[in-house]
Amino acid sequence: MSEQDISIPDAFLPVLEALIFASEEPMSEKTINELLAESEFQEYARPDAIKIAIDQINDDLAACARPYSIVKVAGGYHFVTRSQFGVYVQKLLKAKSRKRLSQAALETLSIVAYKQPVSKPDIESIRGVNSGEIMNSLLDRGLVTIIGRAETAGRPLLYGTTAEFLRIFGLAALDDLPRMKEIDELIAMQPQNLAAELGSAVIEDDMPSLPEASEDSSEAQEPVDEEIIIETKDMNPEQSIDTEEQM
Repeated sequence: MSEQDISIPDAFLPVLEALIFASEEPMSEKTINELLAESEFQEYARPDAIKIAIDQINDDLAACARPYSIVKVAGGYHFVTRSQFGVYVQKLLKAKSRKRLSQAALETLSIVAYKQPVSKPDIESIRGVNSGEIMNSLLDRGLVTIIGRAETAGRPLLYGTTAEFLRIFGLAALDDLPRMKEIDELIAMQPQNLAAELGSAVIEDDMPSLPEASEDSSEAQEPVDEEIIIETKDMNPEQSIDTEEQM
């Protein structure tokens, strides 16, 4: 059966919308299926029908000029604010207490995102400084996780990003990260507005200009005094999410 042949009952739309609205985390199709099992809407709680229903809900929201829509992010569906209202929502976010990641933490996170699976020695060889404290901080925040061990001498732990990383940076999958070529083009086009142009996957990516690895890198001290605020406006112009709750 093709998507065109699927008829979604009107009564299913508010049920699906309510589930997504009430969920604090992006709601996966699997979760929707489990919640609607043995209900009158069970036959519509499958990926193809859910997608059609989401499109219909978004069409209704747009027709009513609602300031939000449902998008797929981090493997699930989530309500987000439309981009044209970002300037107003940003004022609200600025009035709240915000969590911060240092420049060093953003550098480390970008390396993990682009090089995963990657070990701490490899991260330190790229950055040229000891990154143990920073890695612990990213682990505590749930942005990176241990995904295995390398088959090299000493079998160091391998790290990768998490679903929380995708959610916070507004990514449906790692494939949505900008390519290095795209980043170079954006830098050349608007070097002063890179963060805004990177859109859905901004990570202060200083990897191309990071210092060369030094012989005494394991003893170098990690700079932690410079802080950068992760602001939703800069991460994804179509998402305005409360960073206080996320981080």
